[in-house]
Amino acid sequence: MAKRSPRKSQSVLNDLMIRQLVAPKRGKVQVPDGSIGGLGLRVSHTGLKSFYLTYTHQGRSQRLTLGTYPDLKLVAARLKASRLIEAINAGQDPRTLAGPGETIAPATAPKGLVFEKALEDFADLYCKVHNKASTAAETERLLRATFLPTWRGKALLAITAADILTILDRLIRAKRPSAAIHAYSNIRTFFGWCESRRLIPESPCLKLKPPAKKAKRTRVLTDQELAKIWHAAAAMGYPYGPIVHLLILTLQRRGEICGMRSSELTGDLSLLKLPTQRTKNGQAHDVPLLPRARAILQTLPRFDSEYVFPARGKMERPFSGYSPAKRALDELCPIDEWTLHDLRRTGATGLGNLGVAPHIIERILNHSSESFDGVSGLYNRAKYLPQMRDALALWAAHVKRVVKAYPPEKPLLAPRKRARPVQTSNAHPKPATPLAR
Repeated sequence: MAKRSPRKSQSVLNDLMIRQLVAPKRGKVQVPDGSIGGLGLRVSHTGLKSFYLTYTHQGRSQRLTLGTYPDLKLVAARLKASRLIEAINAGQDPRTLAGPGETIAPATAPKGLVFEKALEDFADLYCKVHNKASTAAETERLLRATFLPTWRGKALLAITAADILTILDRLIRAKRPSAAIHAYSNIRTFFGWCESRRLIPESPCLKLKPPAKKAKRTRVLTDQELAKIWHAAAAMGYPYGPIVHLLILTLQRRGEICGMRSSELTGDLSLLKLPTQRTKNGQAHDVPLLPRARAILQTLPRFDSEYVFPARGKMERPFSGYSPAKRALDELCPIDEWTLHDLRRTGATGLGNLGVAPHIIERILNHSSESFDGVSGLYNRAKYLPQMRDALALWAAHVKRVVKAYPPEKPLLAPRKRARPVQTSNAHPKPATPLAR
């Protein structure tokens, strides 16, 4: 139960004290009112000052934001807190007590601001300004795919911690802890930005903990599993089949292949030249393309888009249907606990077993490692392209042997496909052809 007796050991807040409170360099500070038990003022590192009330309801400690200062004056905050405490002592939940035209936490956002509009502003004003283009695009994609279907049309101020937990719990129950961790990280950044812009008085993520522990993956696929994935991808056809085949043959990251632009390919398709804004470590990266990879690229349909794999119906964006495509692939080749990123680890391990030097493997993966740190990294600017090409040729030959050694156990039927984007040429998309004949 909340109590109204003052705390004698504390100073009682007044308007002068509130105005003189200095924002902390990071985090938040909380200052008890000293007049009404449970009432306090929180000051964030952005300078935002908001009144809150702590109380106990049904055996659980709760905290309720009452409004931001100076929109909500100290006298009004005390009056509101007193009214709510009376209701709490009568056994009522204060979160249900907003009257007509009144909200417990007065809106600081524009009236009627909904989640999708705030997300659009977040992408334009924060992600595209502070992040690399690839990171900005992936953050926006993840937020749209994970939260927008549920929160479309929902007022930003109406989204609670419980709403966020519902979505994160759904991912955990679906055995997607990594997706839950990424969703938590991105939505926390989103609501932190909303708070800094004073669109909301307080982030609903404030007290939320990560939904799972981020475990370092060590999964390396067996030769038989790799062959199953290759055959299943061949059955799927365009666009996901060629994407998976290129991931296996080049050992590059998913976003680097799915976001591939025609302008990044040399005329003879012998090289993929990734610019700094498209790589994880911000370093330009040249990827040798061997005959099998070039053959796959030559079979692809051409669209009126800068992307080699444009999104369905959105030529201005790269392919992004990761989740449904991965589920369809898993239906064709049921393999325990694997991700597309495991293909990189499997390839790196395979190259090591084939006798390729560690620093060449690091170059292929575009890793920033000890091999290229310090003085060595500063003065050794060699790209090792011939050695990378030789190493990837060894890997392609190994994949070919594996695919031939483990043919499909039964005919694989490709999943039913939806309409593709309109092509600019008369050629029809061709399914990825088997590596071994």
